[in-house]
Amino acid sequence: MSSKVKAVAGNHELTNGIFGDVKKSSSHRYLNREYSWLAFNHRVLQEAIREDNPLIERIRFLGIFSNNLDEFFRVRVANLQRAFAVDQNSKTTLGFDVEETLKGVQDRVLQLQEDYNKAFEQMELDLRKSKIRILNEREYSPEQAEFVSTYFKNQIRTHLVPIMIDGARPFPDLQDGVIYFVVGMEVERSSGWVIEYALIKIPPHLPRFVILPSENEGRNVSFIDDIIRNDLHRIFRLFQPKRVFAHAIKVTRDAEIDMDDDLSRSLMEKISDGLVQRKKGDFVRLIYDREMPEDMLRLVKSKLDLTDSKNVISGSRYHNRKDLMKFPSFGREELTFRHQPPLQHPRLKDKSSLIQQVLKHELLLHFPYHTFGHIVDILREAAIDPHVTQIQINLYRVAQHSKIINALINAAHNGKRVDVIIELAARFDERQNINVSNLLQEAGITVGFGVTGLKVHSKLFLITRKQGSKRQRIAYIGTGNFHEKSAEVFSDFGLLTAEPAIAHEVDEVFSFFNNNYKRLHLKHLIVSPYDSRKRFNQMVRQEMRHAESGVGGRIILKLNNLVDAAMIEVLYAASQSGVKVDLIVRGICSLIPGIPGMSENIRVRSIVGRYLEHGRVLYFANAGNPKFFISSADWMTRNLDRRVEVSVPITDPVLQSQIVQFLEDQMKDNLHARLLDASMSNKMIKGRSSRTATSSQETTYQRYKNELNLT
Repeated sequence: MSSKVKAVAGNHELTNGIFGDVKKSSSHRYLNREYSWLAFNHRVLQEAIREDNPLIERIRFLGIFSNNLDEFFRVRVANLQRAFAVDQNSKTTLGFDVEETLKGVQDRVLQLQEDYNKAFEQMELDLRKSKIRILNEREYSPEQAEFVSTYFKNQIRTHLVPIMIDGARPFPDLQDGVIYFVVGMEVERSSGWVIEYALIKIPPHLPRFVILPSENEGRNVSFIDDIIRNDLHRIFRLFQPKRVFAHAIKVTRDAEIDMDDDLSRSLMEKISDGLVQRKKGDFVRLIYDREMPEDMLRLVKSKLDLTDSKNVISGSRYHNRKDLMKFPSFGREELTFRHQPPLQHPRLKDKSSLIQQVLKHELLLHFPYHTFGHIVDILREAAIDPHVTQIQINLYRVAQHSKIINALINAAHNGKRVDVIIELAARFDERQNINVSNLLQEAGITVGFGVTGLKVHSKLFLITRKQGSKRQRIAYIGTGNFHEKSAEVFSDFGLLTAEPAIAHEVDEVFSFFNNNYKRLHLKHLIVSPYDSRKRFNQMVRQEMRHAESGVGGRIILKLNNLVDAAMIEVLYAASQSGVKVDLIVRGICSLIPGIPGMSENIRVRSIVGRYLEHGRVLYFANAGNPKFFISSADWMTRNLDRRVEVSVPITDPVLQSQIVQFLEDQMKDNLHARLLDASMSNKMIKGRSSRTATSSQETTYQRYKNELNLT
């Protein structure tokens, strides 16, 4: 980089942002990863407060915000705290001071939490206007109180195990992310009236919301917390308390699994040990009801040895508001998103054999617009097709009661060879994946666990057929998991192809899983950790050469996260060479766009809407011979260097036009798109008038629907 560019970047004042003067706490070339992530969650909160979203959906966005924030503390904040504990002068990989970052995170979280609480209070008012009331125990009518007491006796009471708290008794080992009531009882002793304490775990497996009897046309609902509060006196009747009161607490624990280098123990044993570690990990955060009496709070902090106020955060009456994602809709269609049933792909519509269709035509599926049932159906067909000899698949996350797993087991029962590579260390799904691997092995399926030291994050399967001497192979390369439930809300792409060169290279990747010593040398697929960084770097530099020669350079990247410093630097270099770069980044973006002399040719937008934008799409203009890719990899160091990721070129002109149209829709969005810049303030990209208002997700669905109606 020239000294002129260095000077411009260094002197650029990144002020007036939501984190204050970013310049003082940054390397001047990158946005702080943690701050950028919090800006992403702010975009989720923006969806919760916008009045043009249906009311119940706004409530569910509040749940998504809470769920995101829990995971942020369990993973990212925990990671920073561990780094600071080792070295108080430690820096992040992008050069940010860890202590300063932790302070900035704390300040911003408190701001967001305040905005969140205001949004929740407004939501309650809006619900009441829609004749839906969230009632607490002080608001129950006599009929509702009777219903609640019966519900408590029949559905809740047997699940509650009160634990008395006193000075000598050790505090129970609190579980991560579970709500507990700290209960105070005013009881008479020889010394007079005193407060004694107990702890009750709110059963996480019970429904969080209970619909109450309602009068007239209105509907009423209650948190299970308040139903328990209503009958607390029944639990502690033995003590004959004059008064019983309860306040909620929740702890967040470090979620990292420390994988040591003990090769004498199996991976599954180490993962299982890591899950136990997670339950007992260090406290990252304690949230307590801000109405909790000071004596009670002091007791809790003492028992948990949490004297550091940075880890102790006052909250509202209700914790775990991630459960708002499951808030009942009461059958009120006008309060939820308009139903958009997933569509059949035109070439697969009502076809008896999906395999035969893929053998004729390469297909690009786009979920959740297209039904994920196509993937389940093609695996089911492979399970019973007499000509199919083998199915190979790699799994990162799967649904509970997965139809994919059922199809694989059925294939094994029908005599097919089934080989599954399953990633045990998929964060927060480790236990599920251990259970799935055991289930598959019991069915006689060969199960492997990937590559030592690398997470297998690719999304692949390969079906092999033989008719006489003829061999046919169908490959699938996707951007999202083989997970039926997430495919209903995650926007992802998947290529189904019988093209021999691609299928051969997918087979090479599966061979690599079993023979890790064998280095991959592929012409078409781009695979991390071997050549993703190099190949995409080369493509960016090719655009630079086109721009410098006067032909013009153009890049569009749709990613979940852009954090890797080296890839950010090559994009800066492309901008300085005159390449026009558009980035569509849903989550973290550490690149700073629009800085003269560094990134003035780069624009960044983010779309947060009804569906979670998860598909990674890469476009390089290549002087009129464009290159298109879909990928499982973000541009993060872990995806480029420490995971097995697969990107596949899209070469069919019809499928390329499908991607072009999708990217154009994303670039035209002015309803759910935000401008990402140095301020991280998430300014909405507004249309000139309501007549030109465009939602990319709505436009995409309507386009696929129109295509289907034409067939």
